[in-house]
Amino acid sequence: MTRRDWLALLGLAIAIGGLLLYRHTMIEPRHWGATCAAAEAPSVCAIRAAFLWLQHWELYGAGALALGVAAVLGAPFVVAVAAIGLGAAATINYNASWGLLGLALGAWRWIRLLRPPREDGASTDRKAG
Repeated sequence: MTRRDWLALLGLAIAIGGLLLYRHTMIEPRHWGATCAAAEAPSVCAIRAAFLWLQHWELYGAGALALGVAAVLGAPFVVAVAAIGLGAAATINYNASWGLLGLALGAWRWIRLLRPPREDGASTDRKAG
């Protein structure tokens, strides 16, 4: 694996860890629902509302699927990593149907990019060779 791969794994770990921490502290506790329903809700409730709106409309999963398809069709490496990250976010936020598919497509593209070059010099990527 290259430095790029390790940095991508570190970025994914930080992003997923941050998402799990935010979900544990701001989404799951019941008192935030009551606090954010108040007439004078704190400003953090707007972020919480956006987070839940994206979850409700399954936009985490749809975004992950779109990124995964783009990655398989030859988009840059960063798109494959984004598909994996958004797919994990979708799964954490109950959008697993499309999210896991996007994650799998992003991972598939990443794995294809990890394959060593063929000895005859031809590309291992079907699109390029």
